Amino acid sequence: MHFNFKSYYLVLFILIAFVVLKYVLPYWKHLKIQQKAQSLYMHLDQSHLPWKVAGYSGQNHPIYLYETGQGPDTVLIMGVFHGDEPVGADLIVRLADTLSANPSLIRNHAILIPVVNPDGLLKGTRTNANGVDINRNFPTDNWSPVYTKKHYFPGQEAGSEKETQLVMEWIARYHPDRIVSIHAALRMNNYDGPARELAEAMSKYNGYPVTSEVGYSTPGSLGTYAGREMHIPTITLELPDADPEEAWQQNFKALLQAINFDR
Repeated sequence: MHFNFKSYYLVLFILIAFVVLKYVLPYWKHLKIQQKAQSLYMHLDQSHLPWKVAGYSGQNHPIYLYETGQGPDTVLIMGVFHGDEPVGADLIVRLADTLSANPSLIRNHAILIPVVNPDGLLKGTRTNANGVDINRNFPTDNWSPVYTKKHYFPGQEAGSEKETQLVMEWIARYHPDRIVSIHAALRMNNYDGPARELAEAMSKYNGYPVTSEVGYSTPGSLGTYAGREMHIPTITLELPDADPEEAWQQNFKALLQAINFDR
């Protein structure tokens, strides 16, 4: 029986190409984005903007906050609850830079926090230093110690994590009229509480679907805590699997809409 080496090598080449395109290239793309966000975070204290330290993570890394604008409403925009979703950091820092240079773009008070979970960002993990998913750790009526996957671990008790406690503190201190939390990579304007109109307004600019569900249960989430239980219009802005430039082009005007939104 004659062995067809050409066919063998062709099949091998196709398999290798499939693995590279399916797994290797996306991995390297994400790694570069992760490294960029880590560098961005590590150099925020050298920025020309007056970033303030709003608190410290479980491993004592600073969590930075930038305030800008004046007006009747206060809008809280936060990124990187999950350390392996780094694009939100770039998006919020770029928004801060843009608003600093062009303050007339907004007519309300904006509070920008690019990295809620610096420990996870620096490790490249969804969870914080204690292995807790911050977005399952809020003290909501539906919080549960039960979890289906390790990276959804909600903590030993609700509100146990420093990062969770800080978010709760910011909400209590600033009394935001709207909250935007940036995640990835479901590509949607997910809303909780009285925020459907806000989600629809943002969708006119980023084109993402508007939905009140993400397709699976999220007990102990910020959306439930702030949106459903405190009745603060809350958007979970789920970016697609995009690089920072794509995310910026798609969402800059949507974020301006979130800040300037007229109820």
